[in-house]
Amino acid sequence: MKFGKLLAGLTLAAAVTSAQSAVLDSNDGLLTYTGPSFVDVATNNDFLDDEIAAGSQYGIGGILELNGMADLTFTYLGFEAGYDNDFEAYNNTFSNRGGNASTVGDSFSATADELVFSFYANNVNSGVENPNNPVVGNQYQSFAVMLDSMWDGVMYDAILLFDDSGAGPDDNHDDLVVGLNAVAVSEPATLALMGLGLLGLGAARRRQA
Repeated sequence: MKFGKLLAGLTLAAAVTSAQSAVLDSNDGLLTYTGPSFVDVATNNDFLDDEIAAGSQYGIGGILELNGMADLTFTYLGFEAGYDNDFEAYNNTFSNRGGNASTVGDSFSATADELVFSFYANNVNSGVENPNNPVVGNQYQSFAVMLDSMWDGVMYDAILLFDDSGAGPDDNHDDLVVGLNAVAVSEPATLALMGLGLLGLGAARRRQA
């Protein structure tokens, strides 16, 4: 039994490894996508040709990593879904339906050195999160990632597009969409070292004077 579980785990790991065939950066390497190669956005995506340009591409089932401390801004961009879907990150939430429904353009910010967020469908406890994004077929919930992309005329470092696996599923990743921008910030230790360096430079100049 244990051997069977081990073999299944190794098979899954091999499948994930083979699927992760792309490593792409955004914002001078501040964000890194690792996962399946980018493909054309599905033609039945409700936002294609309107908010996003024809020929746009995304990666489905990959993960998005943050390489250093950054100020993060998440913006709610819209949805096309019958399900009640939510996006959560750093104690903040976007929702597409219900009394707490978000308005397109709503945003929140956080400062972090690790990128953690989750999508949920129909207010259930289980969902899909970064960095645990399924790399299997469209019968499962997953999110897609676009990098350095325009949405309705606004540039985002990354756009996160959720497929709630409903309606068939349709596999068009437009069931809840969130834009992400990141701005690198200096680590406190780096600031302290810079401060000590400036103090030392000032002392040296005073001695020379």
